[in-house]
Amino acid sequence: MDELREFLDELRRRLASPRAAAGVAVASIVRHRGSTPRKTGAKMLIDPLGAQIGTVGGGCGEAEVAGRAHRVLATGEARRVEVSLLEEDGWESPSICGGVLDVFLERAGDTWGGIQREALFAALDAARAARKGIALVTVTDAPPSSSALLGRKTLVDERGVARFPLGDGELDACAADVALAALASGVAQERAATLDGLEWRLFAEPLVDTPELVVVGAGHVGRALAALAPPVGFAVTVIDDRASFAHPARLPAASRIVVADPRSALADLPPHASRYVVLVTRGHRLDADCLRVALGLDLVYLGMIGSRRRVGRIRDHLAAEGADAERLARLRAPIGLDIGAETPDEIAVAILAEMIDVRRRGGRSPAALSAVK
Repeated sequence: MDELREFLDELRRRLASPRAAAGVAVASIVRHRGSTPRKTGAKMLIDPLGAQIGTVGGGCGEAEVAGRAHRVLATGEARRVEVSLLEEDGWESPSICGGVLDVFLERAGDTWGGIQREALFAALDAARAARKGIALVTVTDAPPSSSALLGRKTLVDERGVARFPLGDGELDACAADVALAALASGVAQERAATLDGLEWRLFAEPLVDTPELVVVGAGHVGRALAALAPPVGFAVTVIDDRASFAHPARLPAASRIVVADPRSALADLPPHASRYVVLVTRGHRLDADCLRVALGLDLVYLGMIGSRRRVGRIRDHLAAEGADAERLARLRAPIGLDIGAETPDEIAVAILAEMIDVRRRGGRSPAALSAVK
């Protein structure tokens, strides 16, 4: 995610400073339960002079994390700590939280997670330049007999191949599994693993391209999506064969505008590790043609606007043609969360809400929005 990339860039800058000769502490929320101000994946830096960059939630909980971070800086020993926010839930507290955070604390210096700092950042740079998804995996809990591996890191690419393997075949396989799950969802996650009766925890943070929303159709809903998606973290490509609709003056927030037949433009899209496609064309026949192409693409999300009846006809038609049943089942149609949306802007909000649900939580409980263009 962009937030993680920005954090790693800041970490690199801080480590290059003479002020950080003794290293900096890195605090990462690896698990949260209940109501917490920051969620799994949030990070904070604490330097030797006490300066903090980023936040794991503020309040007394964050102060506790910062205090423990100085111990980690002094000893270099990574540790996992539980921070309860339940005590901040009284009438006199400004906090409205009532949850618990598991925070992993470690020191980054010339090495980080057992990897030479420059080698680690070089590998991350190479993945970024190649626009390849990669996950940073950290051992966040280890049995006492393997405490030396606590805090160890590995990088796992989208094929499951590890750079800087942990050195244990079974543990590396577990790291690959959680890395691939994080890359597929785009969300940081921690998993427990039991190996030879011993308990481990592995935390994977995905680094993928900025999610791209491809809006096929520059009508009212397409225009609204192009305007609303960038503020919530999507780069937008709009495709339409009508130059008067697919025009920069109508779509000032779009990163890219393609004036071409939507079917061929979809087929010609370059690879992207985190692509979302929304079909909002001017007609159900064109929607069906574009859906036929989109089903062959590797996508995080595929949605199509339309009434249940219209969507059902298109599904049945493509199924009869022999469309892949599993891919067809992943189609979000009717599209969007059911919030009673009626106007183009409201429908765009409902669609983006569903996309955010997919990005952040894997879309575990989507509700359908039935909307006729």
